[in-house]
Amino acid sequence: MTVLRRFALVLAISATSVGAIAAAAAGDGGGPSPGISFGGAGVTGAGGVLRYVTVLGRTGTVVESIVRRNARVLNWAPIVGLFGIPVVAFDGTAGGLSHDGKTLILSSYPSRPGPGAVSRFVVFDTSRYHVRRTIVLRGTYGFDAVAPDGSTIYLIQYTSSKNWNRYRVRAFDLVRGRLLAGAIVDRREPVEAMSGSPVTRVTSADGVWAYTLYTAPRGANFVHALDTVHRRAFCVDLPWPHLAPGALQGVRLTVAGRRLVLTQPPVGRLAEVDRSSFSVSLLRKPVPDGGVVG
Repeated sequence: MTVLRRFALVLAISATSVGAIAAAAAGDGGGPSPGISFGGAGVTGAGGVLRYVTVLGRTGTVVESIVRRNARVLNWAPIVGLFGIPVVAFDGTAGGLSHDGKTLILSSYPSRPGPGAVSRFVVFDTSRYHVRRTIVLRGTYGFDAVAPDGSTIYLIQYTSSKNWNRYRVRAFDLVRGRLLAGAIVDRREPVEAMSGSPVTRVTSADGVWAYTLYTAPRGANFVHALDTVHRRAFCVDLPWPHLAPGALQGVRLTVAGRRLVLTQPPVGRLAEVDRSSFSVSLLRKPVPDGGVVG
């Protein structure tokens, strides 16, 4: 992506909603990366008091903390380069803020995989309000999740320039400052490659588990459960064969005690997943376009 094209993209998305950002990211490269956001709702801390947004500045980016109650800008800091709040699902769900609120991960826009591809991330300290570290990786990576204490970030590594649906989850140790070897896989099925696009995301109340609903080619729909503390993952298959295109539109995830609940307004509850055993109880199938009648 050229500098002019990237700048034009940033200008366009700074004036649009997060949903449009995700669509723009999909159109640019296809595959599962929802991209990054500027302006808009940003990402909100666990207590719901502050939200963080990125906007364009003279040096590239300005990160702002905003009091949600009255929209007052509490603090701001310039960052050299173009970095946005990472979007983790195509429904516009944002990520990047650790559960303890002390670490904010900002991302450059994921470029197409290929020779010379470079990915950059900023580790921003929200307590001292400055850049703690800049991460530069060879290859194409997108942000996925962050540990509750900000000690580990999880990245999506895209491995094919022809097929963005080929990727794997990697862990970057922020304490040691290095990308860990190997991929974070479901040890029950270590050779099964992940493939699909993230529909929606929910995080457990303690910030440990990140649950993402994925839709994949040929109806292989699943929930990816990522334990951000112990660096492990589980893929939970959803046996809904022959779903119509767009059938997962509007589906939402909710953590309710020991269960992960999938709902689709106005259809209602679709399925429940036991968060310990990962067994699935199906109630009904999702319907195209979220049941909206045109």
